[in-house]
Amino acid sequence: MEIYFKNLTPEEGTAQKLLHDLRTLREDTEELFAATGGKLAQKSKEKFLSSMERAKATCLSIQGRAAAGARTADRAVHQHPYSAIGVGFTVGLIVGILATRSK
Repeated sequence: MEIYFKNLTPEEGTAQKLLHDLRTLREDTEELFAATGGKLAQKSKEKFLSSMERAKATCLSIQGRAAAGARTADRAVHQHPYSAIGVGFTVGLIVGILATRSK
């Protein structure tokens, strides 16, 4: 498997920032649960924590699928460069025509 662009997913991109923010939110929420002295129901706490885990898993899944799609597109463009240029030109032409017609 060839990879032409090693930086398809940025090292400090939005996905990593989102995961960091989710971790921070979880830590802050756990502090809130501790500060309330158990006044919040355990069921609410468990529901929140499971929701956080699902959000984290979804974020990682989306990031993986986006990287795989980018690698596939990169490979296809390198295998068929003239077809890719033709498709890009055609799509640009159609968008340009539609943009000028709507005005």
